[in-house]
Amino acid sequence: MSPTTPNTRIAIAQVQMFWTLEENMAAIRDAMAIASAQGAAICVFSELAVTGCHRRIGEFARPELVGPAVEEISALGAKLKLAVALGAPTFDSSGAKYITHHLIDESGQLSASISKRGLTDPEATFFARGSVRPVGHLQGLRCSVVICREVEDHIQLSKDLPPGSVDMIFLPGSLRQDPDKPVSDPPPYVDDMRAIAQRHQAYVVQTNWPNTLNRPEESKDAGASGVVSPAGELMFRLPKERAGVGVFNLGERTFTWHPGEA
Repeated sequence: MSPTTPNTRIAIAQVQMFWTLEENMAAIRDAMAIASAQGAAICVFSELAVTGCHRRIGEFARPELVGPAVEEISALGAKLKLAVALGAPTFDSSGAKYITHHLIDESGQLSASISKRGLTDPEATFFARGSVRPVGHLQGLRCSVVICREVEDHIQLSKDLPPGSVDMIFLPGSLRQDPDKPVSDPPPYVDDMRAIAQRHQAYVVQTNWPNTLNRPEESKDAGASGVVSPAGELMFRLPKERAGVGVFNLGERTFTWHPGEA
């Protein structure tokens, strides 16, 4: 574990999802401003933060729109000396699209990009599957990403990230209770977070969307982003179904909550 890991100040941007890229970008800027004002070194966002995860994504998942947006975020991060973990579509020369999470360091440089391999059936009709899980460096920490339901695939994660290879694993997504199973608190995916944290001896920092757009009723129990320590301890969870930014020192069990648009 890197000696700089404890006490690193992190902002979890549990911001509201909007239909348009412009609205999502405004929420990202606001969250980064809060993170910087609160002394955070890293600001983490959810899956597809730039476009949102919804049925209109085809309107905005275009290189000429997403590219400038990510460049703007990188420039703002460099200005604020704030590293960013951010979800956005990416594209290859064949025209394939990917659900990707970028690790942008505090100088505004792209440190690593991780594309989602564990696509749902609906996602696979529009996006291609990723194939690698590189490690990037943010504020001196070795970081990688597990996107949404990939958290359940422990075998693949063990192949991708040998124990001791990372200090922190980001978990962006829209994780929620399975409506066909009894409700539990915390939900079953927290057990996956604990198992991964212990196996990899790394912090797991989750950023969960606090709302959904395709089926608003599925916003129930959304949010509640959490942090698990390398020992497998659930340090805390942010509020359910609420937008805002939670700021904390890595290794501590408390956070400050800065409400956003509901």
